[in-house]
Amino acid sequence: MLKNIVVVNDFDYIQGGASKVAIQTANVLAESKYDLNVYFFSAVHDDKSNLNEKVIQVCSNQKEALKEKNKIKGFFNGLYNFKSKKKFKELLKTLDNDETIIHVHGWTKALSSSVFDIAFKMNFKVVLTMHDYFTACPNGGYFNYKKNEICHLKPLSWKCIKCNCDSRNYFFKLYRILRQFIQNKIVKLNDKLTDVISISDFSEKILKETLNPKTKIHKVYNPIQRYDDKTINILNNKNYLYVGRITKEKGVDLFCEAITQLDLPGIVVGDGPQFDNLSSKYSNINFVGWKNSEDVREFMKKSRCLVMPSRWYECAPLTNLEALEIGIPSLVSDCCAASDVSRIDLNTGNTFELSIEDLKNKLIDFNIVPSKKDIDRVLKKYDYNGYLKRLIEEYDNILGGN
Repeated sequence: MLKNIVVVNDFDYIQGGASKVAIQTANVLAESKYDLNVYFFSAVHDDKSNLNEKVIQVCSNQKEALKEKNKIKGFFNGLYNFKSKKKFKELLKTLDNDETIIHVHGWTKALSSSVFDIAFKMNFKVVLTMHDYFTACPNGGYFNYKKNEICHLKPLSWKCIKCNCDSRNYFFKLYRILRQFIQNKIVKLNDKLTDVISISDFSEKILKETLNPKTKIHKVYNPIQRYDDKTINILNNKNYLYVGRITKEKGVDLFCEAITQLDLPGIVVGDGPQFDNLSSKYSNINFVGWKNSEDVREFMKKSRCLVMPSRWYECAPLTNLEALEIGIPSLVSDCCAASDVSRIDLNTGNTFELSIEDLKNKLIDFNIVPSKKDIDRVLKKYDYNGYLKRLIEEYDNILGGN
C-alpha cells in the first residue's frame, strides 16, 4: 500500500518551471485526504522555500554545481554527486520500498544521476516527470545554441560529440557529454527507468524514441492555479505580451522585430542574458524586467494576446495556460508544446511557422476571443484536483495497483 512519496528536485524553492511543479506536487500531496508521508529531497536550500510545513524536508545543503566556489568540487558534483547520494541513501533506509514512490523532477543542476543510481540499487520504484530532454540530449533541449536552431543529431553519436552546440563553449559541451555518458551508460538511467510521466503530447513524441521500449509512459499534465471564474473583455486591449526568460532559444528577438515592423504596442516581462541588448535595440518596446506572478497577471489582463516565439522544443510551458485562465489567447511557434493548447480548433489561440514573416501575418490576422466555455473545456485537465487524482492513480499503478 502506498504510504510514502519522496519528491526529488535540485532546489527546494521555485527556481524554474520544474521546481515550481515539484513544490506544488509535494504541497498538494501533503494537504490531500490520502494520509501520505510526503518527503522533499533536494541539494540546494533557500529560506524562501514555498514548501508546506506538512512536507518533510531533507537536503544535502550544497550549491548548484556551476555556482560552487571550488570549481573542481562543482565539476565532480555535476558529474556524480556522492554527498547527495549518501544523504539520499540515509533517507531511503528509513522507508519501505513496497510502500514508497520516488518522484523525480529535476536532477541535472545539483543532485546528478547519483540519486537514480542509489534508488535503483535499493530497488525503489522511481518515476520521472519529463520536464526537459536531459534523459536523451546532453544540453537538455535538442537545441544548437551556436546556430540558434533545433538540433536533429542523434544524442551521443559521433556527430553529436563533435558538434559545438553549447551556449557556453565546446569544453562545456564535452563536460555535458561526460555527464550524459555517466548517466546513461554507467547509471543506465534510460535502461532502468520503468516509469515516466509525460506532460505534453508534443514532448512525448520526441522523447519516446529515446526511452527503453518497456518504459511505461503515464500522462499527467502539470497543474495551474485557477484564481476565479471571471475572464476579462480583451477586445479593448491593445498590448502584445511576451513573458519569460530573455534568451536566444526563447525567440524574444522574433517577437520584438515583428512588433516593431508592425508598429504594435509590445511589452516584454522577464530577464535574461539578452535583456540589455534587446531593450537597447528595441526602445519602442516596454521592457519591464522580472515580475512576480501577481504582477504578471496584471500585465496579462491588459493584453490582447500572449506571444510565445520559442525556437526550441519547450516541453510544456504554463504561461499560455495562465493567460488563458484570464481569457487571453496565445500565438505560439509550432515547435513548442504550447501548440497542444493554443489552437484555432479550440478557439484558444493559433500557431505560426518559425519565421518573422509568418509571425507578422498571424499577428495581423489575429482575432481570437476565447469564450468561458472554451477556457473551461481546455483548463479542466490542468486543475489541481485532477492533477492529484491522476498522480495517485499512477502511483498506485506503479506500485502494482495496491
